[in-house]
Amino acid sequence: MEEKEIEKTQEQLDNEYQYDNGFHPKEVVLKPNYVFYPRNIFYAILRRFTVLLSKFIFFFPKFFVWGYRLKGRKYKKYLKGSVIVCNHAFTFDAFCILTALWTKTIDVTTLQSNLGFGLASKYFRAGGVVPIPTDETLMIKFMKETKNILKTRHNVLVYPEAMLMPYCDHIRQFKQGAFYIALNGSSNKIMIAVHTFHKPKGLYKLVRRKKPCIHLNLLPPYEIKDIKNRRERLEVTQREIHQIMSDFFIKNSDYFYEK
Repeated sequence: MEEKEIEKTQEQLDNEYQYDNGFHPKEVVLKPNYVFYPRNIFYAILRRFTVLLSKFIFFFPKFFVWGYRLKGRKYKKYLKGSVIVCNHAFTFDAFCILTALWTKTIDVTTLQSNLGFGLASKYFRAGGVVPIPTDETLMIKFMKETKNILKTRHNVLVYPEAMLMPYCDHIRQFKQGAFYIALNGSSNKIMIAVHTFHKPKGLYKLVRRKKPCIHLNLLPPYEIKDIKNRRERLEVTQREIHQIMSDFFIKNSDYFYEK
């Protein structure tokens, strides 16, 4: 098969693959006055409690099963009203990020349909999960609220790959929506996080026989280029961040696909 055909096939897989975990959500309809980022004290307390509870729940699997580690801690200081982009690596990666960076307030954007899992979705919502609306009018409201919440030093996590593809061996194609959110903020920097996969060592060989250990790597913040044309600025940002994440993944992950 020629190289061009391989690239086309890979792009089709990235764009068309949908991970089916066996659970299918109910249809979700958001009300016109839906509040994406509640800012009352009761929600703040509930959110903090949920994250700390999750930290306790996920403590054992994170460290003794998944081998989950946080690298690049020195870059945590830049998490002050930042948009964070990260590859969508496995089912519970959002909660692993929230608990690894529990001292920071992070909202996690997700598909609107992910609110259709009953009590589980309510728990996700309590922990800071924010649905990305499918309605155009609500999308305008969502973007406005996101811009305002970033000004309060809240951080917003987005998955530019959009769909989950567990343990994917490369950084997939990005959707532009994540970068509309990033460029809509007041900061000229975007935080980059990359999940990498590593061969199990020591005792992990006993519990990770078929799957790799997972590391969350914080990278230096990306500075948005001062380009007047908004579309060009968006395309440059998307392309350069994808390149940074891909290069880091290939260099640091024990499992990767390189064209």
